[in-house]
Amino acid sequence: MRRLLVALTATIALATPVTALPSGAIAHTAIAAKVCHRGTPARINGTTKCLQAGEYCALSAERQYERYGFECSTSYRPPRLRRL
Repeated sequence: MRRLLVALTATIALATPVTALPSGAIAHTAIAAKVCHRGTPARINGTTKCLQAGEYCALSAERQYERYGFECSTSYRPPRLRRL
């Protein structure tokens, strides 16, 4: 009886993480994919955004904007995105 209980407990313990993994992985993938109808999809300061020329930008994220083909132009007040 004790062997059966140990075997059943071990089976449940091993099966639980395996079934929980795919649902978490699918949810993570669905969150990461964002569709931009206009503009360029980008990840800026940990947030997914759709970048377009003329939008407001943060000077502190200049290098991140360059990765997507934009620059944060200071010729405007407040600074705005401009295509490279």
